[in-house]
Amino acid sequence: MKSRLLQKDYSEELEEICESKRFDKEAQNLLLSMLYKADGAYNDYRTVKREVPSKEDFLENIIEIVKNYCKEIEIAKPNSELEKELNKSRCKVVEEEPDNKYNKEQKVIFFPNEKVILYSIIKAGLDKINTNLSLKDKSMLGAIQIGKCISSSEVIRDFNGFSWSQIVSEIESLECNALYTDLTFLLGEKYVDNLKSSNIEKLNTVVEAELLEQMQKIATKFYLEYDENQARIVEQNLKKDKDELEKMEAGSEYVENISNIKKDLLNKIKEIDEQLNDPKELRNAYINHNKNLPNEQKIFSVSHYEEMIQKQRQDILNKIEEYNKLQNPIEFVKIKQELENRIKFAEEVNTIQIEDLQKVFFKDFSKILGDLNEKDRLIDYIYKIRYLKYLPVSQDKLMKDVIDFTDLEKNTIEKCIEKNVITPISNNAKTDYLLLKSLFETRNISIEGLLVKLNVKDGKLISEIYDGDILDSTNEVELPKGSNIHLRKTKKVKIFD
Repeated sequence: MKSRLLQKDYSEELEEICESKRFDKEAQNLLLSMLYKADGAYNDYRTVKREVPSKEDFLENIIEIVKNYCKEIEIAKPNSELEKELNKSRCKVVEEEPDNKYNKEQKVIFFPNEKVILYSIIKAGLDKINTNLSLKDKSMLGAIQIGKCISSSEVIRDFNGFSWSQIVSEIESLECNALYTDLTFLLGEKYVDNLKSSNIEKLNTVVEAELLEQMQKIATKFYLEYDENQARIVEQNLKKDKDELEKMEAGSEYVENISNIKKDLLNKIKEIDEQLNDPKELRNAYINHNKNLPNEQKIFSVSHYEEMIQKQRQDILNKIEEYNKLQNPIEFVKIKQELENRIKFAEEVNTIQIEDLQKVFFKDFSKILGDLNEKDRLIDYIYKIRYLKYLPVSQDKLMKDVIDFTDLEKNTIEKCIEKNVITPISNNAKTDYLLLKSLFETRNISIEGLLVKLNVKDGKLISEIYDGDILDSTNEVELPKGSNIHLRKTKKVKIFD
């Protein structure tokens, strides 16, 4: 009853907001249908994925975004120019006044599809990314934000209120989806969803260095595919770095060249100082500077010219300081190493695959088991292992296709038996794992209510996993001759205590 009342309240509130904003009827109906589907499937979604907000927080967030961030909604009509424009992104969020940092309301354009609408609404509520962040931080934050949109729309994409089935082709970015899932499974959904421009650097201290680097590479790969202008800049910087490294590897010739450059820079400093110390010289230099320039490029006062050459002087001093470091053997090695690392990172960004990231992540995720002792956390862990096994790493491969989960599953079952979370069904831990391993593959929404029934046939021990009276899966164990395995349960019994 409480759930139905909550649903009614959210629907009524959204309807009132739509009417106050004068969204057309089609947009209103689509938004209400989206909310209804998300509400109906959310409990299953939360059961399967674990690291998601509460249902109430999720629905309230949708209401808040529509209320505070959506000024206008436009639906892309079939066969229209707008539909062609959205063929790849499926939605578009347009800031009405991009120069006004206090303006939150935007125009949201999307295909008439509830999953796309949910993705679009979550996207409209995201914080803007500070353009002054480093490329790595911008890429990470961008990937996390898109990952959040993908994760939120999953409730409609993969759940219908009865079953869980993935539609990999509808995931906007497999890279962002994997990265976001990894971070939420390691750090928690609340922590990850609170990352923004002001605190994204926190990840440098809470994520293992090897994993962080892999995440930065996969995020940068996504970001550069999305931003062609930034990709060109990165390519130009890579070429500069390679040219500089090639010069540094010339050894004594490079050092000699630095000495000559420094001499030229010191001469320029001398010329500027002469101008600054002699008003007459400064005025003559000012006149000569303007002599052949068009009016729009002329400097119209001596004082402005003085400010300009003061800045030039500081820039030259900074360059001289950089060259001084290069003449220091220790600093030279350090700078050369930094160049090599930048080049290596940029080149590996082009070749990294999602499965490369997931192999590093899997090592860190596996370590979590050692710290788990409570029943709820161990059951959560089983759910997460199952979810990860079905995580797409390409359009035709899942994580379980490229990573062997066997040892982790075996250790998890053994610990669950040790902590009285799972009832042992034999006197052998390895056998119990083989009889229960389909827990990590079942597409049944909930695993806690599953039952197991054992029998022996043709020298094989067979476990049948049931959801009530419905057979969910079967596992077989070949019993070696002289086996001393003793079954503790032969009737249909609950798997979890």
